[in-house]
This record gives sequence, C-alpha cells and structure tokens, in this order.
Amino acid sequence: MLVSVLLLVLWEILAELLLADRGVIASPSAILQSLGADAALYTNAVKVTAWEAARGWFFGNLAAIVVALVFVQIKTLESLFHRLALALFCLPLVAVNPLLQVTFEPDTAKVVLAAMSVFFFTLVGTLLGLRSADGAPMTMVKAWGGNSLDALRFVRLPSGVPSIITGLQIGAAGATLGAIFGEFIGARAGIGVLLINGLMTLNLSRVWTVAVLTTLMATIPYLFFGLVRKWLAPWSASISSAAPVKPASRRRSLPARSGLAFAWLTGSLVVIVLAWYAYLHVFQLTPFVGKSPIDVWSYLFSAPKAVEHRGVLLDGLRVTLVHSGVGYVAGLVIGVVTAVLFTLLTVVERVFTPLAVALGSVPIIALTPLLILAFGRGLWGVVAIAAIVTFFPTLTITRGGLKGVPRDAFVLMRSYDSSRLGTLWRVQLPYTLPSIFASARIAAPAAVFAATVAEWLATGNGLGHVIVNSRAHSDYSGVWAAAAVLTAVSLVFYSLVSWAERAALARYAPTHTS
Repeated sequence: MLVSVLLLVLWEILAELLLADRGVIASPSAILQSLGADAALYTNAVKVTAWEAARGWFFGNLAAIVVALVFVQIKTLESLFHRLALALFCLPLVAVNPLLQVTFEPDTAKVVLAAMSVFFFTLVGTLLGLRSADGAPMTMVKAWGGNSLDALRFVRLPSGVPSIITGLQIGAAGATLGAIFGEFIGARAGIGVLLINGLMTLNLSRVWTVAVLTTLMATIPYLFFGLVRKWLAPWSASISSAAPVKPASRRRSLPARSGLAFAWLTGSLVVIVLAWYAYLHVFQLTPFVGKSPIDVWSYLFSAPKAVEHRGVLLDGLRVTLVHSGVGYVAGLVIGVVTAVLFTLLTVVERVFTPLAVALGSVPIIALTPLLILAFGRGLWGVVAIAAIVTFFPTLTITRGGLKGVPRDAFVLMRSYDSSRLGTLWRVQLPYTLPSIFASARIAAPAAVFAATVAEWLATGNGLGHVIVNSRAHSDYSGVWAAAAVLTAVSLVFYSLVSWAERAALARYAPTHTS
C-alpha cells in the first residue's frame, strides 16, 4: 500500500513539475478532475466497451479451449489447422477492422474483433498446459487400460488448469484492446470514441483517463483469475513430473523429414486459401472490397503496375521488420529477466507486479501517442511500443512456468545444498523453457502488430502506413496485399521461433515435445 502511494506521489511530481512543459503525462489530480467533470460520460463508455469486450472474451476463450482439446486428441487436425489459427492471429487489425465492419453488424464486428484478439493467446496457453501433463500419471492411465479420453480427463485437464487460467488472464487485456479498436470505425459510444476525441482535441487529461480506465478493465479480471488459479490449482507445483523413459524410435532420414514437413505445409496453405475463399463466399463481399488470393497475386505480379506495387510493399516491409524485430528482442529479454527477478526476489515482485500488470493492460492504441511524444516518431518510439507488447505476455507466461516447477525438485536440490542461483540454472530455467518459447511464439506476431499500429498512428512509414494509405484511397487490393504480406511474415517469424523451440526442447526438456 505504501509503495502504491509513493508511486502516485512520484507520478504527480513528474507530471506537474518535471514534465509539465512536454505535455506527455497527465497527473493523477488532473485525471481525477476529468473523471469528476465527465463522470456520466466515462461511466457510459466503460459500460459499452466492457460489454463488447466481455462477450468477445467469452466466445474467444471458449473457442480456443475447445480447439485446443481437439488438437491434443487429434494431432492431424492440429498439423493442418494450427497455421490457420495463427494466420487469424497475425492478421493486422488495421486492415481487418474495416472489413469486419462491412461484414457484420457494427456491434457484432466489435465482439468478433475482441474474440480474435483473445483466441490465439488462450489456444497456445491451453495447448502448453495440456501437454505439460506429468509422465508418471500418463503412464499409469495407460497401464490401467485407459484411453486418450481418460488421459485427457484425469491427467491433461488437471495439469492444464494453471496454463488455461494464465491464458484467460492475458485475454482480458486482448479483449479490451479488440473492443476499443472496433470502436474506431462507426461507433457512437465507448472508450474508443472517447480516446479518438481526446487525441483529436489534444485533451491530455482525457487520453490518460481513458488509459487508466482501460487498465482497470484489464487488471481487475487479471487479478481475479490469479486468485482463481490459486484456489483451483494449489497442487499444480507439488507433483513430480518425472517422465517415463521413451522407447527409442527410428529417426527418419533428412529427405523423409523434409518431404513430410513440405506436405504438412502445403496442406496448411491449402486450408488457409480455402478459408479465405469461404469468407468471401459466405459473407458475400462485393468484388470492390473483397479480394481473392488470385486478385492479390495479380496485384503483385501480373498487373500493369505490379512492379510499383511490390516496391511500395517491400519498402514498407523493411521498415516494419526493423521496428518489430528490435522491439521483439528487447521485450523478450526484459520479460524473461524480470520474471527471473520476480522469482528470486519476492520484494521486487510485490513492488513491481502492479506496475507491470498496468503497463501490459494499457491498450496499445492509447499508449502509442504517449510513447511517441516521449521517444519521438523515429525508430525508438516504435521499438518501445513493440517491446512493451512483447514484454507482458513474456513476463506472465515465463513467471507462471517458473512457479510451476514441482516442489520435489526443490527438495532434491536442497538436499545437495544447492544455492538459489544454482537451482534456478539447473532446474527452474530448463523446466520453464516450454513457457519461455510459448511466450516467444505469441510475442512474435504481436510485435509485428504493435509496429504496424505505431506506424499507422504516428510514424507515417512502414506497412502500417501503407495499409492506412491504401484504405484512404479505396485501394482494397493494396489493403489485402499488405495484409497478406504481413500475415506471411508473421507466420515465418512464428515458424522460426517454433523451430528453435523444438531444437531446444529436444535437448533440455524432451518430455514437453509431444
């Protein structure tokens, strides 16, 4: 409590005395004044956005958990459809938002956008939890004649509860972000409308008030599900995770492995293309707005101005890759280091956890203008935004992995008189590798998304700006082409992290590779 009061005092001093002339920070007193003056306006906006976000959060999480259960039971379906789920996550919201607005009713479009912002986080977290099932209980189920459904009911689901709840925690911020983003087009009320109004009128107090309200909207569910996790899964770190020795299997030759990987990749691409055509057909988008894969191919390779189109996209892509790449690495490293510090130093965790949660809960749309004011419109402003988006899921998932280490392992290390650093290096970090790589996979497309949002709102370059400029000129072929390029880049980014994950886990955590 004392720490929170000191932080508020420091905030007030920075805003009113040290940074008053820069117009970057609104003080707590100014935020309170804004809340008091427009209480009814803010209350109505929070109700509208919270209802949109809650529905998107529910349906997105429900779909993610069901899909994860199916994927665990039927690995063939995962191999085919996992990239489709990833492609949905990688779609740039800057391009998706106007398409959803012409596809659905305005309210439904916001809910769909919120659900899309939640789905992939929970899917990855649920898959990670279901596959972290302890080796010995899985062997016991098989020894007693149990089938895969028995293993799912008695072992995988109980083992997966902590990771599922972690996904629900992170999803609160994602749903809020999706709902606000949806309100940027055609909405009459909501937090997004107030945010646009504050930015257009340069009302710093309103922008910061919106940021604080949205932070609370995401933080309260986050803390609530943290308590639920402690209540539902107090046993999660007390069971031994010793895995049975796997029988040696004949390793396929390199040509065989390459051929199999190519076959799965081809199948996944076919599924994505079919889903693309199905979307155009089911929702009957006009040819002017809805562009097929053939239209995009023509725009990039066979149209009279195809060379010019490719040049614009490649120039934007180079900028976006630098922005997202530097921010991704910075956010990933800082997130893992912070999670380790939280584990080693309880005082640091207690002091800085509320700050970290608040930072991760502020919608990137509200945070972007403020960070651009602080860091400028160049490289470091966008890098800061991408790093923050990467930092929070990395911290949350990695910390959950570090806390999930079985107590038996700590007892064993204490019996050898191991130091805390020794235990961290020999036990906790290897055990947490699946969580670290899961966060790295999630953060890879998220960093690209954050960079495009910053480019859209502030910098005037990169693929984010290309999408906005194409949409402003009704060049929907350009919008779809840029969205396809961004999605493809995010998929490649994700696949590279997945390849590194498989290599690392095969050596340091082989029980988590199946």
